Amino acid sequence: MKCVILAGGSGERFWPLSTKETPKQFLKLFSNKTLLRETFERISFRLKPQDIYIVTNHSYAETTYKEIPELPKENVLLEPAKKNTAPACTYATLMFDPEEIVFIVPSDHYIPETEKFWRCVEIAGRFLQTHEGIITFGIVPTRAETAYGYIEAGEQIEPGVFEAKKFHEKPDRDTASIYIKQDNYFWNSGMFLYRVSYFIEQMKKHAPQVIGPFLMEKDIKKIYEQAPSISIDYALMEKADRIFMLKADFVWSDVGSFRSLKELGVANSKRAVVMNGENLFVRTSKPTIVIGVSDVAVVESEHGILVCKMDQLDKLRDALKMLETNAST
Repeated sequence: MKCVILAGGSGERFWPLSTKETPKQFLKLFSNKTLLRETFERISFRLKPQDIYIVTNHSYAETTYKEIPELPKENVLLEPAKKNTAPACTYATLMFDPEEIVFIVPSDHYIPETEKFWRCVEIAGRFLQTHEGIITFGIVPTRAETAYGYIEAGEQIEPGVFEAKKFHEKPDRDTASIYIKQDNYFWNSGMFLYRVSYFIEQMKKHAPQVIGPFLMEKDIKKIYEQAPSISIDYALMEKADRIFMLKADFVWSDVGSFRSLKELGVANSKRAVVMNGENLFVRTSKPTIVIGVSDVAVVESEHGILVCKMDQLDKLRDALKMLETNAST
């Protein structure tokens, strides 16, 4: 098995802690280790460093080498441009033998139960020894979450493994409430396994615009000039002929916003005082007092200050574009 860690984040959802120069995977949110480092250690619990690969933007090369010095430099695959996850998966997969099993994982998720995690990975790997297809991890939902996509599970193939009947986009609150009342809807974890030969076959069939440049060109810059910017979900997962889902029982979060940190129990800054307010996330370097407000994130760094209602954090990317426009005028 080879594992590919996708580490091409752009640093927008955790501004001002993260920036384009220091995206989320290089933040230390849960310990004194970065999310990328925690992901590497979770994977190296079972795999050797030579079987682990990282796909990241060329501008993050030195930071990645510094974070993961155990990794051979040739295992850090540098993208000349940010083109989302489908080109990244393709870039890495074409490095491997056709019979190899590939495990794709994001670099910035929270998965504290390493042994439970690996039990699921091993079940999925064994499943692919006897079944042709792609197998993804579906997380048992604990609440009506609107920030995650969902997988609708169909027929059970083996204990804990189901046909992935349909992928659903992030729902509104009412739709999410309907999903969790049923027992066949799961959070889409964004982690999956496949055999190289099946991936190539399916990409040729369903996403020739993505894999074509990789097969026709040798220069990675030319390849990325031609390849479209598209996620692996849109390019392949929603179209592939055979998709399976493993019901995963480990704790998981994609750590998508400051609200996620609050929900996961990350404490406010030690020098922060909160009075007459609930559900506040405060991360500042200066003494901070927050009185009489609830459901707000207050975050400060050398890059700026964010004050935002928790339910408005999805507007952060738009606000950053406005900030850049204002700065340039």
